[in-house]
Amino acid sequence: MNYEYIEKLVSDAKIGDLNAKETLLQEFTPFINSISRKIFIHGYERCDIKNECFLTLCNCISKYKLNTNSFVGYATNSIKNNLNALITRIVKLKDFDGIFSLSDDLDNTVSQNHLMEQEIKFLQHEHNQLLSAIKNNLSDSERHLVLFVFFKNNTLTNYAYYENISYVTASKRKKKALEKLNTLLKHA
Repeated sequence: MNYEYIEKLVSDAKIGDLNAKETLLQEFTPFINSISRKIFIHGYERCDIKNECFLTLCNCISKYKLNTNSFVGYATNSIKNNLNALITRIVKLKDFDGIFSLSDDLDNTVSQNHLMEQEIKFLQHEHNQLLSAIKNNLSDSERHLVLFVFFKNNTLTNYAYYENISYVTASKRKKKALEKLNTLLKHA
């Protein structure tokens, strides 16, 4: 990458030149394609990871202070840090996986059949709580998003296309709905 050219594009993009912003996104596309191929995030498809990277890049453009550092370094580090934070958040969610997070010592004290019965009851209870929270506490649009993305195994990109909204708007709706469900399930 030509660093001076990139700095000029960032400067133009910050004053509202959409062509410069588009060119800047195209310049970073090979990097984003490369990094998205190397990363797996549970619940995200490759196109979702790419979109997260482009979203981070757009945030970098708006937050970058001209002539402070190299924009290329700033943007690539921001993208990597955002993906690492996303991975960390997903890994922390695994702590709430219920019976699956118990240690192997449990197998020594409880018979396998009894454990499976408890696991089934626990999962049924969690499933019923989740369905109840979705049905009774989410708005129609939030319920549609959750069902479309998580129960019908569609991507967030497909949801955005189907609803004729931007990916950023769809991402914000998803985040809001999941935060609402998380709060409801914690207090259930």
